[in-house]
Amino acid sequence: MDNFLTIEIDKPFAVIGDIHGCFYEFKALVEKIRKEYGKDTYIVSVGDTVDRGDYNIETVKYCFSLKKEGNFIEVQSNHNLKFYRWLKGKNVKVSYGMQKTVEEFLSLYEEEREVFRKEYIEYYESCPLYLIIKTEKEDVIVAHAGIKDEMIGKVNKKIKDFVIYGETTGRFTEKGFPERLDWTKDRVLKPDSPKIVYGHVVYDEPYINNKCYGIDTGCVLGNKLTAYIPIEDRFIFEKARKQYFSFD
Repeated sequence: MDNFLTIEIDKPFAVIGDIHGCFYEFKALVEKIRKEYGKDTYIVSVGDTVDRGDYNIETVKYCFSLKKEGNFIEVQSNHNLKFYRWLKGKNVKVSYGMQKTVEEFLSLYEEEREVFRKEYIEYYESCPLYLIIKTEKEDVIVAHAGIKDEMIGKVNKKIKDFVIYGETTGRFTEKGFPERLDWTKDRVLKPDSPKIVYGHVVYDEPYINNKCYGIDTGCVLGNKLTAYIPIEDRFIFEKARKQYFSFD
């Protein structure tokens, strides 16, 4: 735990944005990807699979099953870290969005709760802090809230905080989101600069800047779930079934 992972992939793979308990959209998007690219297509999650949505435990169990199939990996993220710490008995503040995940967990039968708790702790501890994917064309970095070039290939507390939480100004937007600093604007590209794919910050459409791809398109807020295929530089979308959460 708390380290990056380097893997090699020589075929199309998909990176999926923040899911937040939108199980049906997640499953439909995975099936859409597999129908087009094959059932063994590698799927990468940018994290934040839980909280705010209606099917958090179901979403996590689906991640368990995908990982067991051998073609799925998830990177660490703020919401999942908080749920992990809560399951470990740490003193964390349960927000309204997290309350949904906690209530779903507590509604399980006691025996099932304990099995799930142990499996999730083991699962999250196996998640890399961020992922370096080597392809024939270029490297692709997947980090929940993003990563700066000078951080790639390193790990320390400052890097972990940036990768999981990003940078904020301390102010809030009209929609209630923390106002975030756009770290992609200051990126200086070189011929061998990797693509960086991230979530965490909600956009109406994928945000592309300096070979950085923000793919959290607010499915839980009623918009859509996004997958990015780096090798082909294309997106695949799955429309939200409904609005599950609001900051109002």
